[in-house]
Amino acid sequence: MKLALVYNPKLAPKRLNRVNKLAAVLESRGHLVSHYNGIEFDAARDAGDADCVIMAGGDGTARLVIQKQSDPGALPDLAIYPTGTINLLARELDYPRNPHKFAARLESGSQQLTTRLATIDGAPFLACASIGFDAHAVASVSEALKLRIGRFAYVAALLSLAKNWPRHPVTIDTGEERIEAETLFILRGKFYAGPWTLDRGANLKTEKLRILALPHARRRDMLLLALYAMLGSRRPHGHWRFLEADRVTLSGGEGIPVQADGDIVASAPVTFELTPTKVTFL
Repeated sequence: MKLALVYNPKLAPKRLNRVNKLAAVLESRGHLVSHYNGIEFDAARDAGDADCVIMAGGDGTARLVIQKQSDPGALPDLAIYPTGTINLLARELDYPRNPHKFAARLESGSQQLTTRLATIDGAPFLACASIGFDAHAVASVSEALKLRIGRFAYVAALLSLAKNWPRHPVTIDTGEERIEAETLFILRGKFYAGPWTLDRGANLKTEKLRILALPHARRRDMLLLALYAMLGSRRPHGHWRFLEADRVTLSGGEGIPVQADGDIVASAPVTFELTPTKVTFL
């Protein structure tokens, strides 16, 4: 296969070494591998004849690569080699970290999945978006600390908010109902913040956005949510709302951060939408 390997060449040495090992394994198995800078990559210009675009990185890297394309629906088959901090999408799609197993997965083509792209104000996101204490924590994350301790940097960011805990009510309009909430999650898969789950019904094949809305975002609500996710609970708190919609308009809370795939990408008010544009993961 002709494979376009797309990544940030300024990755930390340990992660860059993993990318290079993957390239060596793929080439040893007879594949033609071309390397591209993820910040500049344009599939139509750079890899129009590729059989697959492999995005080496985390959820944010994959989102940025897809977002940069003038026509994401025209992309070749995609794959994600997980070298990021959380790697929700790679976990959802069951991409292995072992380069030999990853290569075998691509060659088999047995787990191919086509999914519709979700957007925030027209810009794609892939795994999870949120507004509320989760987004405030992402906005507070130290990138230097994130490189050192990985996902636990988000825990440190949450703790830093403890004194001045952020609570901003917003209005959620699905077209069928309007509700008030202080925290909102838009979920494209069942995983959140690693191996944990907020909504067992969320997956990339779902033809609706899955929404979890918490009417209150007090400290105790955050603890309840964390326990719910980590313990694999099946019974959510009685006041939480699980919704489905093609389009969600969020109003109020002007200027508060919105996160997607681990990065702050916008501020309220915003519109989330499940678009007709589709991409395929090999």
